[in-house]
Amino acid sequence: MDIARAQEIFEQLYSGFSGYDIARHEKERTGLQEAGTTYGEVVAPAFLDVLNEAAPQAGEVFFDLGSGTGKATLLAALTFPFSRVVGIELFPGLGDAARKVLARYDAEVRPQLPAEYAQQRIEFIDGDFLEQDLSVADVLFAHGTCYGQETMEKLTHKLEELRPGARVILAGQTIKTPAFAFVKMKVMRTDWGTALATVYRRQ
Repeated sequence: MDIARAQEIFEQLYSGFSGYDIARHEKERTGLQEAGTTYGEVVAPAFLDVLNEAAPQAGEVFFDLGSGTGKATLLAALTFPFSRVVGIELFPGLGDAARKVLARYDAEVRPQLPAEYAQQRIEFIDGDFLEQDLSVADVLFAHGTCYGQETMEKLTHKLEELRPGARVILAGQTIKTPAFAFVKMKVMRTDWGTALATVYRRQ
């Protein structure tokens, strides 16, 4: 789908929607207040520009770590020919919000799209992404600006499970492991400012 149409659908789905309010409530409810759970949202054109640098191919699988209300996940589904897109989110309330948006997409938008979108699998999983099986991902995105050193060490080890050729887009952090080759670094605008996003390829 062309970017202009994808953004139009995206804005329609998320109109009047406040992920920040849901995230604030979830942090209070769960007591998880550490920096690594800080909520932030992608800006559609900037995120898609960076995702394009990973050269998504038809039939590949996309994972979004810390998917929040599902914005990056659904943008990936709308704009690139992934066969499956998966968002993983620690806070169930944010995951519930993403699933509500997905239900609206399935009911109101998907039936009007070309046939390939009918077969596309979109799912949102509640849980810690460090405990999930990421090995099937071909393209993986993580906005890690607020991740601590321990989380980054565990994530780096986890990413080594990816198969050769898989690409990782990491915003706000870099990874240091011979398992990955550097592809490109770009400034990515977000709703709160900017972050350096780095694209890597699994060796």
